[in-house]
Amino acid sequence: MKGFSQVEGLDFDQVFSPVMHFETVCLMLALTALENWYITGRDVRSTYLYGKLDEEIYMEQPEGFAAPGQEHKVLHLWRALYGLKQAGLAWWCTLDESLKELRFEHLKSEAGIFFYKKKGTNIVISIIYVDDTLFCGPNKAVVDAIKVQFMCKWECRDLGEPNEFLRCASK
Repeated sequence: MKGFSQVEGLDFDQVFSPVMHFETVCLMLALTALENWYITGRDVRSTYLYGKLDEEIYMEQPEGFAAPGQEHKVLHLWRALYGLKQAGLAWWCTLDESLKELRFEHLKSEAGIFFYKKKGTNIVISIIYVDDTLFCGPNKAVVDAIKVQFMCKWECRDLGEPNEFLRCASK
C-alpha cells in the first residue's frame, strides 16, 4: 500500500488506532489479580484486513500479480490493507460493531475497554490493544462462552491464560 501518498480529506478523514493508556492495562490486570478473576488471551490474526472502508480507494495491481493483458487496471478496495492511514480506525469500527452484537459496550474514556454485564457474576471485561485481546471475569464459564463467540467471528490464536500482556504481569 502507498499510504504515504494518501491525502487527508480526500483519501481519509481520521487516523485512529484502538490503543489505550498503559496504566489502564496495568490497572485492569491488577483488578483481575485482586479479585482472583479468570483471564484468557487472544491474538486476532491479520487484524487490519477486517476493517471495512467507507472511502473509495483504488490501488495499482501489485508487481508480479497483474493479470496478463490487464496490467493497466486497478483494484477497488472494499477492506483496509496494512499501510492505509485509516486501517486502524476501520478495524476498530468493525470490532466495535462486532462486540455490540455480542452485547458488549465500550468505555467512552478508553477505546480498548469493553464490558459485558448480565445478572449476578455474569460480567466479562475485554481489554483490547490493537490485535491483542484479553477476556476476564469472575465466572470462567461465562468468560469462556464469550471467548468462543468472539473466536467464531474472528480468526484468532488462543493464547490461554496469559502470564503477561504488553509487559504487564497478569498474576
